[in-house]
Amino acid sequence: MSSLFSTDFIVICCVFGVVGAIIGYYKTIGPFPGFVLAFFLNIIGVIILVCLRPKTIQLPLATNESIPDQLKKYKDLFDSGAITEDEYNVQKGRLLKN
Repeated sequence: MSSLFSTDFIVICCVFGVVGAIIGYYKTIGPFPGFVLAFFLNIIGVIILVCLRPKTIQLPLATNESIPDQLKKYKDLFDSGAITEDEYNVQKGRLLKN
């Protein structure tokens, strides 16, 4: 006799859940909500996850300014009190590392 919560059904839900977690990791929803969505909705949940927007990655803005010009800009900001010494040192280190 087969029941709604048979071992096969639970295994299938877990497989969909893992697939949902993997897809959710690369989407704005995240892995845990992706797992839950796919676990309970199975193929429909996976389709919903595929349709979601991917995560956006913040890349540094490309600038045409030279490194000395950028350093001067950050030094002026520091001198005017717009940024702290720690923020200035972080930006200076980032620019000099490149």
